[in-house]
Amino acid sequence: MSPIDEEKIRSYDVVGISSITCTIDEAYRLADSLKRTGNIIVMGGPHVTFLPAEALGHCDYVVLGEGDKTFPALVAALEKNESPHEIRGLAYRLDGGGIQNTGKSDVVDFAGLPSPDFSLAPQIKPGKIPPIMTTSRGCPHNCTFCSVTAMFGRKYRFKSSEQVIDELRPVNHRSVCFGDDNFFANPHRTKSLLKAMISNDAVPLRWSGEMAVKAAFDEELLGLMRDTHCRIVYVGIESVDPDSLKRLGKAHEMEMTTQCIENLHRYGIGIHGMFVVDPDDTPETVENIVDYAIETDIDTIQICSLIPFPGTKSYNEHLGRLLHRNWRYYEGMHVVVEPKHCSAYDMQMAIVRQMLRFYSIKRVIRAYRKGRGWRVKYRAGGRYLMRKWVRENARYIKDLKLGVYSLPDSPGVAIEAGA
Repeated sequence: MSPIDEEKIRSYDVVGISSITCTIDEAYRLADSLKRTGNIIVMGGPHVTFLPAEALGHCDYVVLGEGDKTFPALVAALEKNESPHEIRGLAYRLDGGGIQNTGKSDVVDFAGLPSPDFSLAPQIKPGKIPPIMTTSRGCPHNCTFCSVTAMFGRKYRFKSSEQVIDELRPVNHRSVCFGDDNFFANPHRTKSLLKAMISNDAVPLRWSGEMAVKAAFDEELLGLMRDTHCRIVYVGIESVDPDSLKRLGKAHEMEMTTQCIENLHRYGIGIHGMFVVDPDDTPETVENIVDYAIETDIDTIQICSLIPFPGTKSYNEHLGRLLHRNWRYYEGMHVVVEPKHCSAYDMQMAIVRQMLRFYSIKRVIRAYRKGRGWRVKYRAGGRYLMRKWVRENARYIKDLKLGVYSLPDSPGVAIEAGA
């Protein structure tokens, strides 16, 4: 949200730092800096949950899983100078040098949690509450590349419609993003929430959220989405190849995906297609994805190289094929696993070229559709971001071509491909 005021942070006794994998290096640097001045550092988030030993080289405590109960209990124990050994969901070093792991934290009653009070954050000015809200946790699916199930469990937990509406009111004049991993996980619940938004006059300017393919077959749901100003949904299509879909743990078939796109467009709702290129795929697979996206007129797309995040099945399956463990590159756009049928460079360039083909100038100019004029701006933004990414990652692309991977934090050091 804004630059971190390290001097102000140093005035606190306990500092909590949460991070995902691609930002963990920055989080570790901050933790190291604060520890030098005596702060007690607690780290949380998916990356450290699954690699607590790594994190404990930079912090005093790691919260494993959900921290809503664990973190306050730890703070209370520290305040009383008591041992935290009975608090579930912690990892920390013992005086003898070993690591105490109290097991993953208990599943939290998400509906019973208070809404975040953003007024307590000095970076947020009045009237500038972030228009991103999460209304559920958990996921019953078991996608091989996703850590959500391992982190939050397979059972969905929801906030009440009343609580969501209270959170919506301060931002309903803005564009809102529902940050749930699948906002449409329980169609009955989603429809009840959308109806409550209408009846309580809490409809935002427009909104977006993640959707599974099957949810787009509910006509009542689609109508409520249109009536509550849903602009675009992010759909995990993942692949156009049936074998790849099976490897990735996806349940839908391509015929369903095509109908999903048509149904959304029929109600004036845009679709952002999210695709994953598996290490067993080929550059032709990437070309086929863009062919399909153009043929079905998907509004916007992203094509990610599979990232084996710690805690996922993919991490264990591809551990021996990782090009490196420079975590900052584990964000989807960088190829970090050696492909089976081509070089990492060839796969990286296939993703770049095909993304630029989808976001070509011609396709930007011709993107306009009645009721979806925003497509021109979104595709222009996609083209700008892709070209910007290529410029900023020229060194990474060059290293892939040479077969060596420079370590950003260790100038002059390189490791051979596959090492």
